[in-house]
Amino acid sequence: MTKQKKTIKPKDSPNYRSDPDINLEKTAGSMNKNLDKRWENSENTLFLVDISSFIFRAFFAIRVLTNRNGEPTNATYGVATMLKRLLDEANPKYVGVVYDSKEPSFRKELFEEYKANRSEPPDDLVPQFAQIDQLVKLLRFHSFRAPGYEADDLIATLTKRWCESSQDHRVVIVTGDKDLMQLVNDQVSIWDTMKQKVYGHDEVIEKFGVTPEQIQDYLALVGDSSDNIPGVPSIGPKTAVHLLGDYGSLDSVLKAAEAGAIPGKKGQVIKMHRQEAELSKKLVALEDQIDVSFQTKDFEYQFGVSSELTEFLKEMDFKTLVQKWAAQSDDSLGEDRSQSKQSNDDYRCVQSLEALKSLVGLIEKTKSFCFDLETTSLNTREAEIVGVAISVDERVGYYIPVGHDSGKQLELNVVLNQLKPYFENPSIQKIAQNLKYDQSVLLNVGIKLQGSGDDTMLASYVLDSTDRHNFNWLCQKYFNHQPISYESLCGKGKNEIKFNQVEIDKAGPYAAEDALYTYRLWIRMRQLLSDEGLTQYYEAVERPLVPVLTQMEREGVRVDLKYLENLSEEFQKELNAIEKKIFQFSNEPFNLNSPKQLGQFLFEELKLKPKGKKKTGYSTDAKVLQALAQEHEVADWILQYRELSKLKGTYVDPLPLLVDPKTKRIHGSFHQTGTATGRLSSSHPNLQNIPIRTERGQKIRRAFIASDDSVLLAADYSQVELRILAHMSEDPRLVEAFQNDEDIHRKTASDIFGVSLEDVDSKQRSIAKAINFGLMYGKTAFGLSQELKISRTEAKDFIDRYFNRYQKVKAFLDHLIESAKEDGYVKTLLGRKRYLKEIHSKNPMIRQNSERMAMNSPVQGTAAELMKLAMIRISEEFNKLQVKSKLIIQVHDEVVIDCLESEQNDVAAIVNRGMTEALDLKVPLKVNIGVANNWMDVKAV
Repeated sequence: MTKQKKTIKPKDSPNYRSDPDINLEKTAGSMNKNLDKRWENSENTLFLVDISSFIFRAFFAIRVLTNRNGEPTNATYGVATMLKRLLDEANPKYVGVVYDSKEPSFRKELFEEYKANRSEPPDDLVPQFAQIDQLVKLLRFHSFRAPGYEADDLIATLTKRWCESSQDHRVVIVTGDKDLMQLVNDQVSIWDTMKQKVYGHDEVIEKFGVTPEQIQDYLALVGDSSDNIPGVPSIGPKTAVHLLGDYGSLDSVLKAAEAGAIPGKKGQVIKMHRQEAELSKKLVALEDQIDVSFQTKDFEYQFGVSSELTEFLKEMDFKTLVQKWAAQSDDSLGEDRSQSKQSNDDYRCVQSLEALKSLVGLIEKTKSFCFDLETTSLNTREAEIVGVAISVDERVGYYIPVGHDSGKQLELNVVLNQLKPYFENPSIQKIAQNLKYDQSVLLNVGIKLQGSGDDTMLASYVLDSTDRHNFNWLCQKYFNHQPISYESLCGKGKNEIKFNQVEIDKAGPYAAEDALYTYRLWIRMRQLLSDEGLTQYYEAVERPLVPVLTQMEREGVRVDLKYLENLSEEFQKELNAIEKKIFQFSNEPFNLNSPKQLGQFLFEELKLKPKGKKKTGYSTDAKVLQALAQEHEVADWILQYRELSKLKGTYVDPLPLLVDPKTKRIHGSFHQTGTATGRLSSSHPNLQNIPIRTERGQKIRRAFIASDDSVLLAADYSQVELRILAHMSEDPRLVEAFQNDEDIHRKTASDIFGVSLEDVDSKQRSIAKAINFGLMYGKTAFGLSQELKISRTEAKDFIDRYFNRYQKVKAFLDHLIESAKEDGYVKTLLGRKRYLKEIHSKNPMIRQNSERMAMNSPVQGTAAELMKLAMIRISEEFNKLQVKSKLIIQVHDEVVIDCLESEQNDVAAIVNRGMTEALDLKVPLKVNIGVANNWMDVKAV
């Protein structure tokens, strides 16, 4: 396929006056595992650039650099380099550059000494501010400022607004500022381009020892000398981490100190400096409710190199940047990087029938070949084949052009006629990187791969699910080789061309390299799979799942467009009605989506008591509204308004846009390498995130419907992870409960509370359920107390009682932690490893997080593998019995089949058998099966 291969560029080296030793690019080889996973599906990702962070870090990293006129350019060069890294590695669709306000920050009103110890910018930095402003404008970035606010506050506001607009929206904050770490969550990450480090939840814990939610409290305790934030005297990072680990929040720490629960001088100091701590928290907290107006289109970005930008770079004497960026402009001045290759690489172009037959002869002789299709689109249903790359050994890569706009090439049907017998010969081994894509494109032209196809991306995943698996990274990891970039051939942004427009002499090396290095990767990985004892797992689970997922994606799922249209209207009417109810209590209509206006309405007009007031406004998040709902009905209406608005904007209105006009179905993508746990993930749409916990959310599933003369048959594993825990721990009480088909939560409640099964009430069962699932994931007494809203002492007592009754579960979980510490990994029941590189961390929070993963990964990973095996068995039996019903959806522990009504009984039996017999466990696997015309209304068969 046409892989858009992100590359790590060599260090830029301007050589006028000085050639600085710049670390901006030297760290490229040490990128953390999340670097490209965070935005590999960047369709809805907004990149927010904290330009101030760029400027000062670049200035001090590159100390001496001037242009021919003697003007300082070190900061400008550093910023240009980091912006180029953003464009090259992320290829962003949405970008915003955020500046500090020129006016004093509102924090000055809170604390006159805020940032008082900061000196004026160095003399040789001052003229570079204008240079950088010009650079940003020439790169056509949309920039943002807000009077009286720092860039951090504006970033917080833009991030919140972007993420609230859709559950699928993501934000990557490009900065080195630690204060912004508090914004990190499932939708938000931090990218430090200088250190080539991406910070998600786990990385924040790794760096600071606290969670992103605790960053404010951490900074309030330790202070920040650079901003003159006082903190608490003598409380350093280690002490702050321990305090927050023990008490959870600053408020709890202060209360504990006030009550004398924190012994010695430490408790006295905290008590004495309570006001400084509370002030510090106000200073470090970010304002996320700035009244700033923007539309999605304001962030849309297409990279292009203008003559003005080229001239600017020349004036700055950034010679290497001139070459690199000019290479992407219409009047290319750069080197032809498409020809770069290692000295032992042999790339050949097959342009005659004789040469093609000679290549086919090599395939016949070797009985295996690696292939890669170059196409016009990443959408398999639209993709047309431009060329076929092949390698039969580790020496030569071949490219067969068939669909370029010009140049000598063979006709597609001639090439396919020659290759089809080998694609469809089960005794010929086929190898590819991301085989599912190529397999689907071949189906478009009537070729069905037969036999087992090997996939280097999947092999990499099996070897280490926590690593990256894209082609570029694998080449760098195993061969220290930087592949030819897609952008060097096709460009990007508004100047991007399709692969069929690329000249054959340039396309050939790029495509042949794909095939040659994929073949080399497979040889290396095949040996590694054998050395690690993972060959059987790869061949039994991941490899045979590829054709199953290919079929599911091609089949797609039918949606009821009329229903979605009516649902959109229904939700809009409800929104309008709720608005009227809310506005009955207001002096005048206001923007319900504006936190600032909403806060004024609730706390100034209605005079409700603020809960969690922020610096320049009021908190109106879900927790605040839920608390207010006990005082006034309007808060509940606002919550309903938000729920409806999110459902409508995230699902109801976007889903019809995903329908293929030819098939009238949604063809989502299923990914085998997207999670470290082993579970499948999906995109376009993200089926895992469709909400089903509320009545309104369940209505989204109602839109997914069966084909004509069919029903949707859904099959869901019952308590599968607890059953796997019973098998792996061999706990007799747990095993016996499942063998007797008892209600496991009621059974646990009976054991914990010492009552008969009949006397267990609903509250006791809910507590037992939380314990059953929580302890398997390493939940502590503190975590359980938070979930159940009970004291930590009571939660600990429940946990002790549980482990006293289920002693082998406790022993099993302890063994997993010890095994992880000894081996550096834990294993699923089928032998796949989950590496835990931080299991020996000296930071207690990081270590404890790794220990929790050690406890849950074998069980959760085994459950994921069980589902994959079940899907394979179901698909194989469908094919064997020539069943016409089709697997179409997999989400969590559930599969959905578009089932012919005439086959319903047979399919139900096949599915039940395939799921319950996929693994031989000491306890029975139980499956709940339901049918309906839509996904929401499944009923028992």
